[in-house]
Amino acid sequence: MKPHLKQWRQCMLFGIFAWGLLFLAIFIYFTDSNPAEPAPSSLSFLETRRLLPVQGKQRAIMGAAHEPVPPRTALRGRLVGPVHVAPADWPEAVWTQDDTGNEDEFFSSQVGRRSQSAFYSEDDDYFFLGGEPGWYSHALGVLGLPGLPSPGQPSRRGHSRSSGPVPSRRAQKRARQSARSRVSLSLRGLDEDRPSAPLPGALLRRLWTGEASARMLSPRLQKAMRDYVRANKHGVQFRGRRALRRAPAELLCALRRARPRTLDGTEPPFAALGWRSLVPATALSQLHPRGLRSCAVVMSAGAILNSSLGAEIDSHDAVLRFNSAPTRGYEKDVGNKTTIRIINSQILTNPSYHFIDSSLYKDVILVAWDPAPYSSNLYLWYKKPDYNLFTPYIQHRQRNPAQAFYILHPKFIWQLWDIIQENTKEKIQPNPPSSGFIGIIIMMSMCDEVHVYEYIPSVRQTELCHYHELYYDAACTLGAYHPLLFEKLLVQRLNTGSQADLHRKGKVVLPGFRTAQCPAPGPGDAYS
Repeated sequence: MKPHLKQWRQCMLFGIFAWGLLFLAIFIYFTDSNPAEPAPSSLSFLETRRLLPVQGKQRAIMGAAHEPVPPRTALRGRLVGPVHVAPADWPEAVWTQDDTGNEDEFFSSQVGRRSQSAFYSEDDDYFFLGGEPGWYSHALGVLGLPGLPSPGQPSRRGHSRSSGPVPSRRAQKRARQSARSRVSLSLRGLDEDRPSAPLPGALLRRLWTGEASARMLSPRLQKAMRDYVRANKHGVQFRGRRALRRAPAELLCALRRARPRTLDGTEPPFAALGWRSLVPATALSQLHPRGLRSCAVVMSAGAILNSSLGAEIDSHDAVLRFNSAPTRGYEKDVGNKTTIRIINSQILTNPSYHFIDSSLYKDVILVAWDPAPYSSNLYLWYKKPDYNLFTPYIQHRQRNPAQAFYILHPKFIWQLWDIIQENTKEKIQPNPPSSGFIGIIIMMSMCDEVHVYEYIPSVRQTELCHYHELYYDAACTLGAYHPLLFEKLLVQRLNTGSQADLHRKGKVVLPGFRTAQCPAPGPGDAYS
């Protein structure tokens, strides 16, 4: 019996020892990590495929915020855009691993955002991280770190299985954590004043010389343009004839015939609703009957930051600005004077813009607009506007009857579109022109000379949409919904300013319509 007992004890000890080794291996497997490596940050929440289409689900108009975030949103430790913040605060807005804040809030503000770069390949690896287009994946490539491919490298999507050894899941996880940790430190050394990728030099030069084409855009933006052409939401039926070889003087006269026009309350259905007594008694075109000598149109583009153009802008007789673009905190770059403010219908209807009580919309001339059918059928437009601007307009006029506040007539807006298409060889998007182009034409009708800042981008060009919001989208420079690229090519043809000012200041100088020597319009003229 003793030999059997001894053998049984040996087996039991061996089993206990084996179980101990197995337990130790399992313990090491689940707990093995480098204590020097920080835990993965909220960046991991952005690895999602739930992406929105170009420019989001809502209409994106020049100067309009895409997804406003309350001003209390903190910047330090993470970037939640867009946020209204002065440029001086930007260097503090860097990625950190130890201060991610409320992860639910961070996730909800970033899901569905994607780099809107017009020049990166359409690639699931370029995500909108902290408001910067393709920043994280681009930084990995620039810094030589493993992880996502850098620009120019092929995407993982559609790749065949690698022929090399496949690392374990745990090794991949640790590699991603290590890469994120190093990127968090390394990105602090990048240029934080210009965080986004500029346009390629060739395309920027083509914009300056008026030789750019939609064929030079990224496949993403080209596809967006084709989709808008196919959709033709506003029922555009262009019947004009092309006039591609017009001289600048002829083009100026063509634009002059599209006179700015506002609702005057005399047409149905507005006449029956009593709008004649509601709208201002003085027409917009008669506010300055003697005209203005020199005017400035200040775009909201992010490229105007660090321009030091504020004093020059304020030296003009009148200054036009757009939507919710502020001056406080940006006076050095954009000036402080505001004479006219053009606002799209989202400004009136979205409570986050505080249209009723914000000082931005007081003591200035207000000009609002909303896309209408190409037919300019006022009944259809009043019944179904893009955003219902009519109710807040009535309320504002009743509360502030002394303030000049106008709504642009749809015929004027679509006349401008017709002129852009007439003078463009390519088929443009069948959507209204941008607020920027509309504002330029209005000021050309009121001023002898118009100086436009950062409509055609300067050497400071950036994909930052607006100088006062951390939102990045190349479509803000080149257009997706609006025919923005073709508008800029038209404006470039009229530029009488120097190339040096265009390059350094992003400034074009345009003659006012009063200075143009134009033949009298014929009886069959579409715009007479």
